[in-house]
Amino acid sequence: MAPQDISTASARWATLVKQDANLYRIDDKLYRSEQPVAEDGELIEQLGIRSVINLRFFDRNDNETHLKGRNLMLLNRPLLTWKIKPKDVAQTLFLIEKQQKYGPVLVHCYHGADRTGLISGMYRIIYQGWSVEEARLEMQHGPYGYHSIWKNIEKLFTEEKVQEVREHLERLRKEG
Repeated sequence: MAPQDISTASARWATLVKQDANLYRIDDKLYRSEQPVAEDGELIEQLGIRSVINLRFFDRNDNETHLKGRNLMLLNRPLLTWKIKPKDVAQTLFLIEKQQKYGPVLVHCYHGADRTGLISGMYRIIYQGWSVEEARLEMQHGPYGYHSIWKNIEKLFTEEKVQEVREHLERLRKEG
């Protein structure tokens, strides 16, 4: 991809809220970040965020440690980075969808780059109508710190895999 293409695409990427937290606003209903620390709690509440979804597979209690006592619903939706399947993505998107009924949601993993980038990208495709290529480009080249070692995550950005995510998501909605 040529630098001018990335520059043009980047105008639509998430808006920086707090650099040292890798905290970005995707839209009025979704934010992304790395693992929040106690100092981030006040800002998270000021942004109107009501739910924090932790994608981390290990150390899942860090939200309770850092955000305890805040007016936030703390949820775990662990994704094992090297084994993520379309069904896992759909389950995570469905949880985000359900929680957005209560207000904006913050989704995060450890760095806020890989698992968070995948979920943010799929959100862009499913809810915002982005193309698979646009979403993949933001995940890989956006300022979030994507680690290219996760080839399996990149491989989820195909029309076929997105269709699988959509089908799983539709089943989840029907089940309630």
